[in-house]
Amino acid sequence: MQKKITFIFLLITAFTFAQIDGYWDKERATSKQVVVSARDRIIIPLDELPEGTTEIVYRITLLDENQQLSSSLVSILKAIPDPTGISQGSAGAIFLLSKITGNDECKYAIFNSKEKALAYKKDGVAEKACLYQNKPVNKDARRITIDGTTCFQTNAMWFGFESKNWILNQKIVLEVVPWVDAKLSRGWNVAHKKNLSM
Repeated sequence: MQKKITFIFLLITAFTFAQIDGYWDKERATSKQVVVSARDRIIIPLDELPEGTTEIVYRITLLDENQQLSSSLVSILKAIPDPTGISQGSAGAIFLLSKITGNDECKYAIFNSKEKALAYKKDGVAEKACLYQNKPVNKDARRITIDGTTCFQTNAMWFGFESKNWILNQKIVLEVVPWVDAKLSRGWNVAHKKNLSM
């Protein structure tokens, strides 16, 4: 009996103090719907990403007039516990894409500074983009890692879109959901660890 009580106590303690590695920050997810004029380029600044963001998932969907998304990106991610679940096979990528899209297409680029994004809007040159989708698409969904070794190092991003419709306006839906590392969100990083150990 004593062993059972001790085992139950240890089990409860383990569950109580178990750390969650991270979470999809649905409260600070971004969902923007913009209309792009024919043959025009626009910039959409991404709101400041939460402290501790190590991954983002974004989805771009072009819709015809009066079309609505069948389901939001946030609702889809509820079924995926962590970012590794997205990259497990092609089914994950297909799952993130919209079931409904318009006939319009656009090119897009993602930048890590406002100056680079504004230059893209002005002249359409995407040489300084962290990611550039040169082939026009009507939908896309990807996962991006944010760390100190890639182009994506900042806690902000700028999405640039170029309309490929020469006559009519386009409706673009941009959805971004950040994955927040639980330890990093509390300011715990290598630099702080070194300071404490000195």
